[in-house]
Amino acid sequence: MKTTIALSIALLTIAGLANAADTKPEPAKQEAKDGTRAERVAKITKQLSRAAKLPGPLLDAHFVEEQTGDGRLGPSDFKAFYALTVAPADIPTWRAALSKSKTWNHFSNDEDIKRAAPKKAQPWWVNGADLGKLEFYSSHSLTGRANGWAGIAPDGRIFIYAFTM
Repeated sequence: MKTTIALSIALLTIAGLANAADTKPEPAKQEAKDGTRAERVAKITKQLSRAAKLPGPLLDAHFVEEQTGDGRLGPSDFKAFYALTVAPADIPTWRAALSKSKTWNHFSNDEDIKRAAPKKAQPWWVNGADLGKLEFYSSHSLTGRANGWAGIAPDGRIFIYAFTM
Protein backbone atom coordinates (compact mmCIF):
# COMPACT_ATOMS: atom_id res chain seq x y z
CA MET A 1 0.00 0.00 0.00
CA LYS A 2 2.78 2.44 0.97
CA THR A 3 4.67 1.48 -2.18
CA THR A 4 1.61 2.18 -4.35
CA ILE A 5 1.10 5.61 -2.76
CA ALA A 6 4.78 6.47 -3.14
CA LEU A 7 4.73 5.31 -6.75
CA SER A 8 1.59 7.38 -7.45
CA ILE A 9 3.17 10.49 -5.92
CA ALA A 10 6.35 9.95 -7.95
CA LEU A 11 4.37 9.55 -11.19
CA LEU A 12 2.30 12.67 -10.48
CA THR A 13 5.48 14.63 -9.74
CA ILE A 14 7.09 13.48 -12.98
CA ALA A 15 3.93 14.31 -14.95
CA GLY A 16 3.80 17.75 -13.36
CA LEU A 17 7.45 18.46 -14.20
CA ALA A 18 6.98 17.24 -17.76
CA ASN A 19 3.95 19.48 -18.15
CA ALA A 20 5.86 22.45 -16.72
CA ALA A 21 8.74 21.80 -19.11
CA ASP A 22 6.36 21.74 -22.09
CA THR A 23 4.85 25.12 -21.27
CA LYS A 24 6.96 28.01 -22.45
CA PRO A 25 5.71 31.19 -20.84
CA GLU A 26 6.40 34.46 -22.54
CA PRO A 27 9.72 35.82 -21.28
CA ALA A 28 9.38 38.66 -18.82
CA LYS A 29 10.19 42.10 -20.12
CA GLN A 30 10.60 45.42 -18.37
CA GLU A 31 10.46 48.65 -20.26
CA ALA A 32 10.89 52.33 -19.64
CA LYS A 33 9.72 53.72 -22.93
CA ASP A 34 6.41 55.18 -21.93
CA GLY A 35 5.81 58.39 -20.10
CA THR A 36 7.31 61.78 -20.55
CA ARG A 37 11.00 62.33 -21.06
CA ALA A 38 11.28 63.54 -17.45
CA GLU A 39 9.60 60.34 -16.18
CA ARG A 40 11.89 58.11 -18.25
CA VAL A 41 14.97 60.03 -17.11
CA ALA A 42 13.92 59.81 -13.45
CA LYS A 43 13.24 56.08 -13.69
CA ILE A 44 16.48 55.20 -15.48
CA THR A 45 18.57 57.54 -13.31
CA LYS A 46 17.22 55.80 -10.22
CA GLN A 47 17.79 52.37 -11.74
CA LEU A 48 21.39 53.03 -12.84
CA SER A 49 22.25 54.90 -9.65
CA ARG A 50 21.87 51.66 -7.68
CA ALA A 51 25.29 50.57 -8.95
CA ALA A 52 27.00 53.96 -8.58
CA LYS A 53 26.36 57.68 -8.91
CA LEU A 54 25.97 58.61 -12.56
CA PRO A 55 28.84 60.68 -14.03
CA GLY A 56 26.41 63.36 -15.18
CA PRO A 57 22.75 64.18 -15.80
CA LEU A 58 20.64 62.45 -18.42
CA LEU A 59 18.71 64.46 -21.00
CA ASP A 60 16.69 61.44 -22.16
CA ALA A 61 16.66 57.69 -21.53
CA HIS A 62 15.11 54.50 -22.86
CA PHE A 63 15.29 50.98 -21.47
CA VAL A 64 14.12 47.45 -22.15
CA GLU A 65 15.09 44.23 -20.38
CA GLU A 66 14.41 40.77 -21.76
CA GLN A 67 14.32 37.55 -19.76
CA THR A 68 15.19 34.12 -21.13
CA GLY A 69 13.82 31.29 -19.01
CA ASP A 70 11.14 31.38 -16.36
CA GLY A 71 13.36 30.83 -13.32
CA ARG A 72 11.38 27.77 -12.21
CA LEU A 73 13.36 24.87 -13.67
CA GLY A 74 16.67 26.66 -13.67
CA PRO A 75 18.02 30.17 -13.59
CA SER A 76 16.91 32.84 -16.01
CA ASP A 77 19.22 35.04 -18.04
CA PHE A 78 18.62 38.72 -18.66
CA LYS A 79 19.61 41.18 -21.38
CA ALA A 80 19.24 44.89 -20.66
CA PHE A 81 19.38 47.62 -23.29
CA TYR A 82 19.70 51.30 -22.40
CA ALA A 83 19.89 54.32 -24.66
CA LEU A 84 20.94 57.45 -22.80
CA THR A 85 21.27 60.97 -24.09
CA VAL A 86 23.65 63.33 -22.34
CA ALA A 87 24.95 66.76 -23.26
CA PRO A 88 27.89 66.42 -25.70
CA ALA A 89 29.89 68.66 -23.35
CA ASP A 90 29.47 65.99 -20.61
CA ILE A 91 30.96 63.16 -22.72
CA PRO A 92 34.50 63.61 -21.29
CA THR A 93 33.11 63.18 -17.76
CA TRP A 94 31.34 59.97 -18.77
CA ARG A 95 34.51 58.68 -20.49
CA ALA A 96 36.58 59.40 -17.39
CA ALA A 97 34.13 57.50 -15.16
CA LEU A 98 34.10 54.35 -17.32
CA SER A 99 36.76 51.69 -17.84
CA LYS A 100 37.86 50.85 -21.36
CA SER A 101 36.12 47.73 -22.64
CA LYS A 102 37.94 44.47 -23.24
CA THR A 103 38.35 43.42 -26.86
CA TRP A 104 35.86 40.51 -26.56
CA ASN A 105 33.07 43.05 -26.30
CA HIS A 106 33.59 44.14 -29.90
CA PHE A 107 31.77 42.70 -32.88
CA SER A 108 33.18 40.46 -35.54
CA ASN A 109 30.05 39.53 -37.51
CA ASP A 110 26.33 40.08 -37.99
CA GLU A 111 25.47 37.48 -35.33
CA ASP A 112 27.33 39.54 -32.70
CA ILE A 113 25.34 42.60 -33.72
CA LYS A 114 21.99 40.74 -33.60
CA ARG A 115 22.80 39.32 -30.17
CA ALA A 116 23.42 42.84 -28.87
CA ALA A 117 20.01 44.15 -29.91
CA PRO A 118 16.52 43.83 -28.44
CA LYS A 119 14.38 41.04 -29.95
CA LYS A 120 11.80 43.62 -30.95
CA ALA A 121 13.50 46.44 -32.82
CA GLN A 122 13.47 49.70 -30.88
CA PRO A 123 13.76 53.04 -32.71
CA TRP A 124 16.06 54.37 -29.98
CA TRP A 125 18.59 51.47 -30.11
CA VAL A 126 21.84 51.83 -32.08
CA ASN A 127 21.75 50.38 -35.59
CA GLY A 128 24.41 48.16 -37.11
CA ALA A 129 25.98 50.94 -39.16
CA ASP A 130 26.43 53.23 -36.14
CA LEU A 131 27.56 50.43 -33.83
CA GLY A 132 31.05 50.47 -35.34
CA LYS A 133 31.38 54.19 -34.62
CA LEU A 134 30.93 53.79 -30.86
CA GLU A 135 33.77 54.04 -28.38
CA PHE A 136 33.39 51.02 -26.08
CA TYR A 137 33.68 50.92 -22.30
CA SER A 138 32.73 48.46 -19.58
CA SER A 139 29.10 48.68 -18.45
CA HIS A 140 29.87 47.28 -14.99
CA SER A 141 30.08 50.60 -13.12
CA LEU A 142 26.71 51.67 -14.55
CA THR A 143 24.73 48.43 -14.35
CA GLY A 144 26.53 46.29 -11.79
CA ARG A 145 26.72 43.50 -14.37
CA ALA A 146 30.11 42.17 -15.42
CA ASN A 147 29.00 41.26 -18.95
CA GLY A 148 28.29 43.83 -21.62
CA TRP A 149 29.43 47.20 -22.79
CA ALA A 150 28.69 50.91 -22.84
CA GLY A 151 29.17 52.52 -26.23
CA ILE A 152 29.59 56.27 -26.47
CA ALA A 153 28.70 58.14 -29.65
CA PRO A 154 30.25 61.56 -30.31
CA ASP A 155 26.83 63.24 -30.36
CA GLY A 156 26.03 62.54 -26.69
CA ARG A 157 24.24 59.21 -27.01
CA ILE A 158 25.34 56.33 -24.80
CA PHE A 159 24.16 52.80 -25.50
CA ILE A 160 24.45 50.15 -22.82
CA TYR A 161 24.07 46.42 -23.32
CA ALA A 162 24.36 44.33 -20.15
CA PHE A 163 23.55 40.67 -19.73
CA THR A 164 23.76 37.69 -17.41
CA MET A 165 24.88 34.20 -18.34
